Amino acid sequence: MDVKRELIDQAVKLMQNPRVSRALQNPRVMQGVVGAMQLGAKVQKNVETGATVVARGLNLATQEQVDELRGEIDRLRDQLADAERDDGNG
Repeated sequence: MDVKRELIDQAVKLMQNPRVSRALQNPRVMQGVVGAMQLGAKVQKNVETGATVVARGLNLATQEQVDELRGEIDRLRDQLADAERDDGNG
């Protein structure tokens, strides 16, 4: 079972607990939950930004750049295949 599925299963079990359901009805608890989720997103963004800065500093390609290059290579392969087909037909 993958991690995401396991987390979902655990969350469902927690929601079935009456104490947890009562706690989640409290607006302060929900604000804390939302704040924690926002903090997690901010941390992830900062880590990605930091990794990009380090990659540039070390003259390394980022995952985004690698993906762009792969797309460009695929496009060029398609163009080459089209050109070769046209030469064979012409």
